[in-house]
Amino acid sequence: MLKAVARHTDQKWIVLYVERWLKAPMQMPDGTLAPRVKGTPQGSPISPCLANLFLHYGLDVWMERTFPIVQFERFADDAVIHCVSESQARLVRDAVARRLVEVGLELHPDKTRIVYCKDSRRRGTYEEISFTFCGYTFRPRRAYDRRTGEAFTGFLPAVSPGKLTAMSRRVGSWRLHRRTTLDLHDLAAGINLVLRGWFGYFTAFYPTAVIPLCERIDRHLVRWARWKYKRLARSGRRAWAWLAGVRSRAPELFVHLRYCSAPSC
Repeated sequence: MLKAVARHTDQKWIVLYVERWLKAPMQMPDGTLAPRVKGTPQGSPISPCLANLFLHYGLDVWMERTFPIVQFERFADDAVIHCVSESQARLVRDAVARRLVEVGLELHPDKTRIVYCKDSRRRGTYEEISFTFCGYTFRPRRAYDRRTGEAFTGFLPAVSPGKLTAMSRRVGSWRLHRRTTLDLHDLAAGINLVLRGWFGYFTAFYPTAVIPLCERIDRHLVRWARWKYKRLARSGRRAWAWLAGVRSRAPELFVHLRYCSAPSC
């Protein structure tokens, strides 16, 4: 690790501090100090940077040298390697496993899989036809030809079910219906800070997959309105009509509204 850091700086104090971080003991819950002989400090803001630098030389550069025609992507400790056949995939997987052992790492036994990217052009039945990378699940999905309108199956990414569930739970934890002291614009300003990031990232591909999240947000807004306005308290229909009016008057007020064309999506 220190050798990799030294290659990118001529400042001796930087290498010195990195060495101290790597060799610092771990404080246990009872206050005792346990020596560390490998790895980076868990939870430290420098750890992701150092781990990424280590894998750049431990994996990326090695892949480019050993398999120059095999394309791959890596984000932190997750990687996707593209092969043209199952036999090539097995060859590369086994070679990567040996390489990681050489640098003191190992492949995750459960997450490392060979996946067949099945679509309309690729026939056959295979056990693994999906994978998740950077919050997106890649799998066979229905798509349409823009020129002819004809439906076909493409191997496409969309927000993963796990991420969708986590975001939905996060929205529920806000307990928007209790924020009745806020007006609509203040409510929107508060949650748009988070929604803008979510929708900006997870609608880059297959944006219709986020519709269930839009529906969840709409239900919370309707519940907020029924708690805040007495005239809406007894009528769900009136509350949904109120939200339709908000959508019509201010379609950009809430970030999610642009991805959900009707009050009930």
